[in-house]
Amino acid sequence: MTYIEQFEQELVKKLQSSEEPADIVRWAGEQVLASYKNGIAAGQKGATVIRKGESRRRGFPAKAL
Repeated sequence: MTYIEQFEQELVKKLQSSEEPADIVRWAGEQVLASYKNGIAAGQKGATVIRKGESRRRGFPAKAL
């Protein structure tokens, strides 16, 4: 399971629960910030991210026509 798939599943669970919207927004912000910081750290180490030519956005073709 990819990070975004896991994030989406957790987000759906939180949206379906009785959690306050402000708590859900705070949680999502923390998750995005942690992902951003991990990306910065990986970039500083010279790590290469391999996406296998897939788009990170759903609904868009992987390659431009």
